[in-house]
Amino acid sequence: MSSVLGAIIATLITVPYIVFFIVNKSVYKLTGKRKKAFKTGTDFTTFFLFIAIERMSVEIWGQSYYWVLILLFLTGCLLFTLFIWKNDIELSVGKILTLNWRLQFLILSFGYFLLMTYGIIDRILEI
Repeated sequence: MSSVLGAIIATLITVPYIVFFIVNKSVYKLTGKRKKAFKTGTDFTTFFLFIAIERMSVEIWGQSYYWVLILLFLTGCLLFTLFIWKNDIELSVGKILTLNWRLQFLILSFGYFLLMTYGIIDRILEI
């Protein structure tokens, strides 16, 4: 049983967009709201993208660059804090974290496809 669960988790980490489609379809079936389903799907997928990119960097370069991902997340929080503060919008931690989490989805999606392409080309040229 644990090997089946491990295989499922490994698959979801390797291909995090499976999580997006599963969560998106499930929330849409439950609520009937496309926007809520999309946002919930991106929120869940972002967590799996963090792990996928970290594992891909270990596979490609042999060492973890998790500190870069944490620094990227903290920089996003700082930028959103400054943006909200300068525009005199109500400053709340929840709003900052939500906006940053969704920004991280976009950045990490780009990074995921970039690393995937680089890894495939690197493995082809290595042979």
